[in-house]
Amino acid sequence: MYIGSNVNLISPCISKCVFDSNDICKGCFRNASEITDWMNKSEEEKLNITIRCKKMMAQQS
Repeated sequence: MYIGSNVNLISPCISKCVFDSNDICKGCFRNASEITDWMNKSEEEKLNITIRCKKMMAQQS
């Protein structure tokens, strides 16, 4: 599950870090800058990234 409590979001990382040619992780679908700057993102930014990543993951299935 991606979302932790309703106050803090946890990282969508699933520890399968392999980047494609567009610098997108094939495991969590974040780009490299989103991964490295995750702790500095606001909760709203994290939520938006997580939603986008879940949509991308669903499209891959």
